[in-house]
Amino acid sequence: MQTRRVTQADIAAKLGVSHATVALALKNHHRISTKRREEVQRMAKKMGYQPDPFLAGLAAYRRSIEPSKFHGVIAWVNHWAQPEGLHRLKEFEGYWLGAKEAAKQFGYQLEEVCWPADCPAKRFERILLARGILGVLIPPHRQSPNWGNFDWSKFSLVRFGMSVANPDSNVVTSDQFRATVMAIANICRLGYQKIGFVLNRELDEKIGGNYTGGFYAAQKLFGNKAANALLIVDVQEYELQSVRAEKQLHEWLKKTQPDAVLTTLPELPGMIRRLGYRIPQDFPVAGTSLADIPVDTGVDQRAQEIGRIAVEMLVKQININERGEPSAPCRILVESTWQDGKSLPHRRAR
Repeated sequence: MQTRRVTQADIAAKLGVSHATVALALKNHHRISTKRREEVQRMAKKMGYQPDPFLAGLAAYRRSIEPSKFHGVIAWVNHWAQPEGLHRLKEFEGYWLGAKEAAKQFGYQLEEVCWPADCPAKRFERILLARGILGVLIPPHRQSPNWGNFDWSKFSLVRFGMSVANPDSNVVTSDQFRATVMAIANICRLGYQKIGFVLNRELDEKIGGNYTGGFYAAQKLFGNKAANALLIVDVQEYELQSVRAEKQLHEWLKKTQPDAVLTTLPELPGMIRRLGYRIPQDFPVAGTSLADIPVDTGVDQRAQEIGRIAVEMLVKQININERGEPSAPCRILVESTWQDGKSLPHRRAR
């Protein structure tokens, strides 16, 4: 004979507390003390409480059709030495735009909070707490920031990408490994057989070698002729010593003679043209980030989707009172897409 489902009201009656206290305690809400939360959760387990999936679905539906209430501010923490530099990179600006739109849908306001180099960690921490901020997004940084003795355990947090080594939070980022394999597969599809890859050493190291890993995986998948020339450069030379960098690139192009080039470097198309070559007539070029590399063929890393998913993850953490570095951090990898274009046309169309 089927027994009646245990409800939150039953747990409340057993403990002599309100239904609201039980509901919030089961969600790990910070308004309920840790001691009370543990007491409620122990009793729920003892009584065999199971959430009703139909009621949960109904509650989710009701929330989806109601106007979002304002729940507070999510901080986008910018610790760049020159904060405006973050928004000059269109990929990162896409993260911001996607996160801002998603925050609004969930009833939050996304605000950029700049952390000046001369501001002590504890002072910045107090600024966030005084504003009632519970959720923090950490965008990519060119140099891994020194957070000092900032106490991350007081905030829910999500990082974008792997350029920031700590805190060891959940991460949302592009899957550069699979994107590189996809890029080379599409360049092969367009009729090219000798593909060169020019990439930023520092960037590849920060993301754990995913670009070089994808390149070598493509060699095995599609044969050495499909991806056989790799040039790893120090990006500071391309930015500060362009003459030396152009000489290095010129020698590599003459030696390897690729019939198509894939690159992570925004500077590369301009350098190829300054060397007297034409794109695509002499060297067709595709980029690993169409947002920042000035070509129209290559990888769309779907930056705004990355921003949206990061906020979804952060709001969930806020709702269940998950603060600080999780015991088992997870990484969400967002799939990129490929875009055909004129900078690397089908070989028969050249």
